Amino acid sequence: MLSRLQEAIYLKNHPVAVLWSDELPSGAITPGKGHEEGCVVALARRVAYEGVVAAIGRDNYGCRGAGYHLGFVEKLFPNFRYFLSCGLPGKVRGEGYKKTPELVDAWLSGFKPLPAAADYCIMKPVGLLSAEEKPESVFFLVKPDQLAALIVLANYDLPGNDGVIAPFGSGCDSIILFPRLERRGSKRGIVALTDISVRGILPPDVLGFAVPFERALEMENNVPGSFLEREDWLEVSRRL
Repeated sequence: MLSRLQEAIYLKNHPVAVLWSDELPSGAITPGKGHEEGCVVALARRVAYEGVVAAIGRDNYGCRGAGYHLGFVEKLFPNFRYFLSCGLPGKVRGEGYKKTPELVDAWLSGFKPLPAAADYCIMKPVGLLSAEEKPESVFFLVKPDQLAALIVLANYDLPGNDGVIAPFGSGCDSIILFPRLERRGSKRGIVALTDISVRGILPPDVLGFAVPFERALEMENNVPGSFLEREDWLEVSRRL
């Protein structure tokens, strides 16, 4: 599944499916303690590069932000509006990702994560999916040339040029929540993992691309006859 697409972009790691279950998969890795060990993106990296299965649970979601963005908790931590912007001297570190707390408020007023679909959010290599499993979405950890190819392919069968978006948000928003939201709308692809707070967890030349699973299957079916079999891409792909 998705092997044709994986081969066409010369992807050497695993495409990662996102699905939900009320059962913890046997042997799944889960969030640990500390910034990196508890980060969804750190787990995602291991799934993609090591081929393991990861589970983020209602009772073990790592950081509070992940619990909120994945729909396990309904509220962010106190003073989040200052945390994302200018901070509060002596109380809250400011990340400086929004200019003012008021802009954070405005952003959050139109931003509502979906409730968790089950007790566990599972990240699993696509190659390990069973016939019965129904992923919501899939994401790829890719180099810039591969990201470019996925962006072009996501627009290949559309009349316009907006088949992919790059929304502001956390790392786990970009690989889990935003594709969930797109399933209910235009099924656009997401340029993912641009969150500065998680960039240090990833190799410097790697970004993400996430998309509803049904759309990924359509993209796979569009590989034959597309630019992925033609001279310009074949020339670029030599350096992958």
